[in-house]
Formats: sequence, C-alpha cells, structure tokens
Amino acid sequence: MTRRELHDILEPPRYTRTWWLARGRNALWVLLVTLLVWIYADVEYIKEEDFDAAIELAVVPGRQLVLLSKNRVPVHFRVRGRRSSIDRFEQWLGTKKGLISYTKLVRGTRRVSTGEILSQSSFIENEGLAVLSASPRTLSVRVDEKIHKDALPVKFDHTGAFFSDVVIDPPTMGIRVAASGWEKITKADPAPALRTVRVELNSMSSDKPFPVQIVRRIGDVPVEPDEPTVMVKVKIAQLTETEEITVPVQLVTPTNWLEEGVWKEYVLTRQTATEWRAKIQVSGTRKDLDQLQPGDVQAFVVLTEDDKKPVESWLIRQVEVRLPARLSLSLVGTKPSVSFKLEKLPAAAPL
Repeated sequence: MTRRELHDILEPPRYTRTWWLARGRNALWVLLVTLLVWIYADVEYIKEEDFDAAIELAVVPGRQLVLLSKNRVPVHFRVRGRRSSIDRFEQWLGTKKGLISYTKLVRGTRRVSTGEILSQSSFIENEGLAVLSASPRTLSVRVDEKIHKDALPVKFDHTGAFFSDVVIDPPTMGIRVAASGWEKITKADPAPALRTVRVELNSMSSDKPFPVQIVRRIGDVPVEPDEPTVMVKVKIAQLTETEEITVPVQLVTPTNWLEEGVWKEYVLTRQTATEWRAKIQVSGTRKDLDQLQPGDVQAFVVLTEDDKKPVESWLIRQVEVRLPARLSLSLVGTKPSVSFKLEKLPAAAPL
C-alpha cells in the first residue's frame, strides 16, 4: 500500500462532512484541555492581599434599637484565596466605595472581633476567602433599646423681640430616644422639654403663623421628634437686642460640707478651665442691656453627695444662670455645661 493510499484511509477528503466532524472533535478537545489548565492554574494559584475599607455598623430597620457607638470604623485587613476571587472582591469593594455593612447587632455593650465581622460579609463568605488578620482587632459596639416618650413641652427659642403672647401648635410632642439617653436627660432635668431652632423675630411679621424646626437633641442626647416642625404664632410687644457676656462659674455645695471638712479630703478637677468662664447670650431692650453691670449675672453648678463617688469618666453638669430681677432680660439658647471630677486627696503620711 502506497503512502498516498494510507493517507486517504486515515484522513478523509478535505471539506467533506467527515472531515469537518473530525476537525470539530479536535477543536472541542483542545478547548476542554485549555479550560482545565486554566481552572487548575487558578485553583493552585492562591495569593494573599491587603485591603483598606470601613465597616459600617447599623441596626436592622424596624427594630427598636439604636446604635450609640461609632457607626463607621476604618479597618485594614489581609485576605487569602484564589486569585480570581480576590480580584472580584477588589472590584466589589470598589463598587461599595470601600464600605462593608454589618447589621447583626444586639442590645448591650460588647467588643466584636473585626475578623469575624469581615468573614460574615456575604461576598467574602461566598467567594471562599479567608480573613487572616485585621486592624483594629476588635470593635467596641454599644446598642441600646429605643423607647418612646409622649407629650414633652415644646419651647420657642427666639431673639430680637419680647412678645405678649405666643401659640405653639402642637404645644407638646413625643420623641424616640435611647433608654440610657432618656435616663441621662431626666437626671440633668426632671422636667425636660424640646426646643425649636432659634428664630430672629426682628424680621418676622406679628400675628402670622410660621413653621419652626425642632432641635433633634435635648442637651447632648440625640432624639427623634414625632414631627420635624411646629407652627408658631407670636404677638410681638417690643423689639430687643442680644449681647454675649462671659461670667465665672461658681460652686454651690451642701451646707454640711464646710462643717465636715469635705474640701480637706477632696479636690475639684476641671476638664477644661475655659468652660468655667461661661459665655452666655442675654436678650433685652437696649435700655436694660446698658444697665447690666459686672456681677449682676450669677452662674453656678450645684454639687451633691453623689459627686464624691469615684467615676471613670467626667461628670457633666449644666450651669444655672440667674439674671438680675430689676431688669427685663432673658437667657438666649441653651445653658452652658461644665465637666469635672471630685477626686479624693491622698491620705497624709503619719508623722
């Protein structure tokens, strides 16, 4: 048998159906082998890579919880996995603008492993990536119950005029607030109230109602008013002016402290000395403001027996302000606060 005859037996004539089927089978096998090579290479090529992101903490909408700690914490972490998975994670992180959400929060104060939070991310979990390390190692998470309080009075904060009558609609409003926040509010003021943003009455028309926003805080505690605004109608009696004055903050102590020699055992430590020269704004007619003399305004904080108990953080106390009764003046805005501790002096060494 000649070489030509052998070739015709092994190789069908070109461009025939048999020839095309043979070529297709060969191409299919080449494609399958190539895919297997790439898959094998990807499985075998495991790498590690560092990332910078931010964990965004949030409570599940609808649950009566409130997050009191930081809601966004920058983190640096290292992951290990297949090259393709890490590449997809890098692209996914870019679409999320570097934010990784975590909503599995429960009530209480605890430290949560940063690595566990990252590992529970659906994308990292689905891609089979392993979080090798993370900095910071843990996050401090504080979650409290959100409660509702009804019928807090609404106070109209204003400057620029005295009025003979004011109507606030509604005069009271409910709020949602963290349970610990409400405890802090009532400790500072047994009869708390909401207030409006400050309104300059010089430019307002008398007897015409106007909307005013509610301040979403009581003291330094965030609150959620049931409504964002109230309607206010005032009857302006006399225009006023506002002046800022600085007054020293004094101490008022229980009467028995002097008798018991408390100041021989304790010392008052101020967190910031400048707080104890409080800046307050006083409103009144120009005539009354001109009569205001140094020493007419008294500013003080009241100390109690409980203040002698050891504390880790600073005590925060609202400053009480008394204006002279002989003048028609009013305090504008919220009262200032000061931070302090009563620290026990070390015992004197025996002679």
